[in-house]
Amino acid sequence: MTAPPDWALARVPGLERGERPRRVERLSGGSVNEVFRVDSAAGRFVLRLDGAAWRRPGVDRARELVLHRAAAAAGIAPPIVHAAADASDVLVMEYLEGRVWDSTDYEDAGALRRLGERLHVLHRLSPPAIPAFDPWQVAQGYVRQIEPARVPSLEAPLRRLQALSGELAGERTAVAVVHGDLWQGNVLDGSRLWILDWEYAQRSDPLMDVACVLAYYPRAERHRTELAAAAGFDAGAVREALSARVYAYRVLAWLWHLARGEHAEAP
Repeated sequence: MTAPPDWALARVPGLERGERPRRVERLSGGSVNEVFRVDSAAGRFVLRLDGAAWRRPGVDRARELVLHRAAAAAGIAPPIVHAAADASDVLVMEYLEGRVWDSTDYEDAGALRRLGERLHVLHRLSPPAIPAFDPWQVAQGYVRQIEPARVPSLEAPLRRLQALSGELAGERTAVAVVHGDLWQGNVLDGSRLWILDWEYAQRSDPLMDVACVLAYYPRAERHRTELAAAAGFDAGAVREALSARVYAYRVLAWLWHLARGEHAEAP
């Protein structure tokens, strides 16, 4: 899509009556949705249109909207300007200036400390009353979208994930708002460190966000202590718990790619 359709532009402040935008620019980033910067007489905005269902397995728009709003109220996520009741089809947010992270930021101890500090603020929010994150349930949803011929090769990682999910469910840990998808395109370095794209946010154990970073970026492992401490954890005390969660994220990321019909290496 080279430009958003007129019906979507009409959701942007300043364009409700068919006015033409001052600027429309497609934004790079995730592989899930169509995202545009749209400037109007009322300001600068980000317009997000849903990608095809196969591109976003596991997404729950209603859950996303609740958690995004909670994070936006705390100054962690971009403020939402317009959304349908279930956040389907179109979402309009304020446009924020900044530099989107790249993989080298996850190799920098100072950058990871800053990310950890933002996560600490996020995890201190009172989580909304929504169902808690269940890695096994999410995995089963992905498996249902994977070609049946490939499913037998998933058995060993799935057995381990099922066991880990049972252990996690039995632990008495705190629950918090967790972003759950801290890849580089979702971190914006601007007036502060902003966290974008809340599609895979959950109500979960806050240690899961630290695990997500380490699962996605193995080179961040050398700065595990700094990241964990900034997020409010003693890396030594949570070593085993963190390792288990890193593996869970790696399995879920692998299954997510397979559910989209993409090649991915087994964890």
